[in-house]
Amino acid sequence: MINTFDDWQEQRRRTDADAQAAAAATGSGDATLTDLGLGMWLVSVAGTNRGTITQLEVHGEQRYSARLRHFNPGQGVLIGEYWELEKAVAAILAETPKLQGRDPFRQLTNYASRDDMRERAERARLRRRAGRYSA
Repeated sequence: MINTFDDWQEQRRRTDADAQAAAAATGSGDATLTDLGLGMWLVSVAGTNRGTITQLEVHGEQRYSARLRHFNPGQGVLIGEYWELEKAVAAILAETPKLQGRDPFRQLTNYASRDDMRERAERARLRRRAGRYSA
């Protein structure tokens, strides 16, 4: 149990060092492990989010819960709980990605270039005029 800020800071340093060791131990050069704070890590491969790892404390022992990415950003597909951070990272990397070739953040935003917006406006104008006859 953490009672002081110094204890929390020391535990944070240890978990950060463990996270860096886990990223190095995966052996995959394109896999990165990003510390999100408060016992959460983001596992990315070639810049694409693959899943998250959450640190849990159960009966005074540390465990790591691995989840794959999901369409709903607040949800995830639970892979399992592991005693070592390296095994949790390896479990996420071993799973095949369910959302191949998609970036959920780009899907959620209404990103379009000016040319795309012009084409949309022209298609909408033509739809509005469809079925009308000029006299």
